[in-house]
Amino acid sequence: MKSILVLLHCGSNTGYAIGPLERTFFDMARALCNQDVTRIHFAYPSMANGPSPTLPPDFKQYALVDSRSTDPEHWKKAEHYICDHDIDTIFGFDQPVARPIYRYFRRAGVKNFISYWGAPMSSMNNLAVRLVKRFGVTLRLSGPNHYIFESQGMAELAIKGRGVPRGRCAVVPLGIDCDRYRPDPVDAQYAYDCFGIPERRRIFFYSGHMEPRKGVAVIMTAANCLSESRKADDWHILLCGNKGGESRPYEQMLKEGASAHVTFAGYRSDLEVLCRSCYAALIMSTGWDSFPRSGLEVQASGLPLIVSDLRGIRESVRDGFTGLIVKAGDGQALAGAMNRLLDDRDWRDQLSRQARARIEAEYTIDKQLSTLTDVVRGMLL
Repeated sequence: MKSILVLLHCGSNTGYAIGPLERTFFDMARALCNQDVTRIHFAYPSMANGPSPTLPPDFKQYALVDSRSTDPEHWKKAEHYICDHDIDTIFGFDQPVARPIYRYFRRAGVKNFISYWGAPMSSMNNLAVRLVKRFGVTLRLSGPNHYIFESQGMAELAIKGRGVPRGRCAVVPLGIDCDRYRPDPVDAQYAYDCFGIPERRRIFFYSGHMEPRKGVAVIMTAANCLSESRKADDWHILLCGNKGGESRPYEQMLKEGASAHVTFAGYRSDLEVLCRSCYAALIMSTGWDSFPRSGLEVQASGLPLIVSDLRGIRESVRDGFTGLIVKAGDGQALAGAMNRLLDDRDWRDQLSRQARARIEAEYTIDKQLSTLTDVVRGMLL
């Protein structure tokens, strides 16, 4: 490999889960380039927000490349950049099977084109549709040679939905910072003090977007079920991530008894500390979800995790060992799982220990980086 271009599908410095991935991609590229940073380039559709703070401050090799562009002049500029910097490898984030600009990448001398996917590439399709799509993938000679997914479920959707050949797919799970996300009794009261939650209540934690597919409505249904069926005043739900008026429609779903047990905390920068005050965590997505980083972070913090039984996301827990899996969209099933944890503190504590141990063994940043580097190295021509 001569030089590598890490091609992002979003603008620079977007935050969320992109930042940790950018750093992992940079460290992977540095390992592949034998620590020669001059052979590494990062490209974004826009750099209006400035460079990513997760990359080294002295790193300057940025390019403006929008793979979704329909402008031939933009394609030519990208081609010239690749030629001028002797780039023969592209590591793209969420790059699909075909785009017009890919021909210009190849014309510029790109031999290795690897697409890393943090989201589902496709929905599931029947055999006939898959065969047609696979034929299309085969014909797209300018597209990615290989695809990397964060979960086996996402890889299966690419294979059985989009028709990507199995031999061109690999799975590399996410990794997280287990020093940042950790249990710590010193912070056991933090969330209670921040939001005035009564200490007798055990907190179930959610962090994420508020769009419908994230299943916040399911959590509201569970809150209503608990308020009607549970006699003890020993539970609370803390949700982070809402901005503006995003929480209003969900708050309107709550019945009178449930509303006092639910707190929308807004967009927070102290999630790793809030987790340490909580009892368990929830991810109740009803639409597509891949392998959310937040699910690993809360388990590293010692929280058993209740998740929806959706492809990809269910891989983040071991049912009955580090958390629980419930039917997607079923608020009553979620309430039942929450009741089980509330009624058996010893079992909950056992799940907590096992969740933390599993993350430390399988989902650290170092393990992700090592696996990703080895997989990409094996894909290079």
